[in-house]
Amino acid sequence: MNVVFFSHYTELYGANRSLLNLIDGLKNYSVNCYVIIPKKGAMMQSLKSRNIPFAIIPFECWIDWPKRSGNSLKKNYRKIQRLSNNIKLLPKLVKTINEWNIEIIYTNSTVTNIGFLLSKLLNITHVWHLREFVDLDYNFSFDWGKNIVTYCLENSAATIAISTAIATHYFQAKSNPSLSIIYNGVASKSKFDQLYQKRYPYPFNQTKTYTFSLVGKISPQKGQEIAIQAIGILAKKYQNIRLILVGSGEKNYEIYLQQLTHELQIADKVEFWGYIKDPFQAYLASDAVLMCSLNEGMGRVTVEAMGTCRPVIGYDNAGTSELIEHELTGLLYQKNEPQPLALCMERFVENVSWSQQLGENAWKVASENYSIENFAKQVYQVLSSVHSNN
Repeated sequence: MNVVFFSHYTELYGANRSLLNLIDGLKNYSVNCYVIIPKKGAMMQSLKSRNIPFAIIPFECWIDWPKRSGNSLKKNYRKIQRLSNNIKLLPKLVKTINEWNIEIIYTNSTVTNIGFLLSKLLNITHVWHLREFVDLDYNFSFDWGKNIVTYCLENSAATIAISTAIATHYFQAKSNPSLSIIYNGVASKSKFDQLYQKRYPYPFNQTKTYTFSLVGKISPQKGQEIAIQAIGILAKKYQNIRLILVGSGEKNYEIYLQQLTHELQIADKVEFWGYIKDPFQAYLASDAVLMCSLNEGMGRVTVEAMGTCRPVIGYDNAGTSELIEHELTGLLYQKNEPQPLALCMERFVENVSWSQQLGENAWKVASENYSIENFAKQVYQVLSSVHSNN
C-alpha cells in the first residue's frame, strides 16, 4: 500500500522521531512511505538519509495560542487566513498525492487537519495519529473549536492514540470502534540489547556525583523550573549531585532558568546542554531521569530513559502514570511542587543500588513493550484493516 504521512513541523522532537521510527519499522511490511512537510529542516535530512520520497508544501496548522496578542477580530482573521492558505495549496497537494498514487493519508498530529480535508476531497482513506492534548500540554486552542475536531476524528477511517489519557481527552466516555491505543516504539530490539550492555557499572562509587537529567523542549510546560528548585533543596544536604537540562526552546524562559540557578546558588550543579541530536547520550550520562511535565501525552523520554536502565521520577498524571509503576520501574510524585520531587530524588541518592534495580526493571518493561518492531506491527494492523475496507 502507498501511504503519505503529514508531519506538521520539521524539528526532530517527539512526534517526528516517532514517525521516523514508524517508517523504519514499516520497511518490514508491504508499505511504501511518502511524507509531506511544511518546510526545510532536520526532518528533511532524516528522510533523505532513508531514501523516503517527500515534498515540501507549506501547509498550516489549525491551532492558535490564546495568549497571542490581538483582539478577537485579529484572532478570527488569523484563523481564516490559515484556512485560506491551506485551501490555496490544495491543487498542489492533490497533484502530489495523485502522482504518488496514494491509498492512505496519515496525519501524524492532531494540530493539522489538511490531511483530513484532502481525504474527503479525494475520497481516500484517512488515519489520524493523536499525539498531544494541544490545550493541556501546549496551551493552544483549536481554530474552530473542539466539537469540529471530534467530528473530524470520528469521520476518519481510524484514529490512533499514543496513550489512554490522550484517547480519553478526545473521546471521553464515548466508545469508538475505529480507535486504537498504540504506545510509541522508541528503539529496535537490537538497540535495547545494546543499551543494556551500556548500563552503569556496579557498585556505584559513593564519591561519584549522582546525576539527574531532564530532556525536553525548554518550556514552562516541561517542568524545568520545578526540577531546578528540587535540586536546590537537595543541594543543602548533598554536595555530589547535579542536574542536566537537555533541549532548546523558549529563549527568555531559558534565561530565567539560568538566573534561577544563580539565585539558588546552584549554578555549578545545573548544566544546560541545549538541543542534542541523540538524547540517549544524556540518559547514559545520568543516574536517573526526571519527567516533570504536568500533562504528557505519553512521554517518549520516559520510555527512552527506561530503555537505558535509568529509573524515571515522573509527575503522576496523564501518560506518565501509564508508563511508570511506582517503586518498581521508577517513582511517581503527586504534587506539582519542588518538595515532593526532591523527596523522590533523595530516595535515589540515599539508595543507589535500589535505584539501579528499578532501572533494570524499567529496561525489561521497555524492551518488551516499546520496541519499534511492536509499534510498527500494531500500526500496520490498523493500516491493513482500513486498506482492506477500501
